[in-house]
Amino acid sequence: MKRKITPMLILKNLDAIITGTTLTLCVILVNINVLMRYFLNAPLQWSEEIVTSLFVWTVFIGSAYAYRKHAHLGVDIVVKMIPGNAQRVFKIVMGFLELLILIMLTWISADYVGHLIFSRTGEIKIMVTDLLRLPKWWTGIAVPAGFGLSTLYAVWFMLTEKFNVIQVKKTEEGMKGGREE
Repeated sequence: MKRKITPMLILKNLDAIITGTTLTLCVILVNINVLMRYFLNAPLQWSEEIVTSLFVWTVFIGSAYAYRKHAHLGVDIVVKMIPGNAQRVFKIVMGFLELLILIMLTWISADYVGHLIFSRTGEIKIMVTDLLRLPKWWTGIAVPAGFGLSTLYAVWFMLTEKFNVIQVKKTEEGMKGGREE
């Protein structure tokens, strides 16, 4: 059954769309540069800056997407050894710790982006890339965006999975993918 593409569906999967688009553009640009370098002896000098920026977006937004889909690797041997109710408490404590770390990483990375825009005195002094003179904040903003998305997902998981404050209706299609989107 095909799903109709709606603005809400796009918004719900924006992290996956951004990740897929940036990764595709990376692959295309790297391959074009290889062809230009080895067959035409005319490499694209600017491609490294663009590919690096696209790769940063791919990694950090893709990490948030993987977090949303519970696709990150985890070792749960110790958790499974803990008895029933204590296991639930342990998972809640770990969820809060995870949330605190994500908040800290979002804050630190946002501060880093601020330093790409403002000087130490508070004046606007936008740092730019060497060759294309593009603002570096454009690449850097992917880091707090990815951690920020992961933070929002962590809050959502706490409310829906750990504390059951919000009930999520599961459909047959949602259960196939592991989670209702």
